[in-house]
Amino acid sequence: MILLWSKSENKHGKEQDNPLQFRSFFSYFKGNTNIINELDNVIGFDNLGISVITVGEIYYGMKKSEKLTTKTLINQFNKYLINKEICIKFMEMMLGYLDNRIGIPDAFIAATAICNNLELYTLSIQDFNYIEGVKLYKPHYLQ
Repeated sequence: MILLWSKSENKHGKEQDNPLQFRSFFSYFKGNTNIINELDNVIGFDNLGISVITVGEIYYGMKKSEKLTTKTLINQFNKYLINKEICIKFMEMMLGYLDNRIGIPDAFIAATAICNNLELYTLSIQDFNYIEGVKLYKPHYLQ
């Protein structure tokens, strides 16, 4: 199983942590046949998952007119809930990576990946490559 996470732009055009925000999801992957092929054919949609943190971020960033389409898209993913183990790992990371100033969503996503033994597919490798225990997915098109 692969956990998805990406960077996107907020309404003011500034980069922010925001997992697969609906509008940005398509702008990120639109036209990138390597990524589309990786997600659809190499990994397979049934093997993709998102955290409940991701779901909340997507809902927060969507327009009302996107509600039905967004809900339909989210329902296609395996979802990972936050449990006690993830919360404990999250708190350890927030304390353990003070020098790196790990973001709250990034820490929850990393904790989710570690606690569920998932690889993390992200275009923001630099935000996770220093976190002990995170297994970053290496796309086939980069090998």
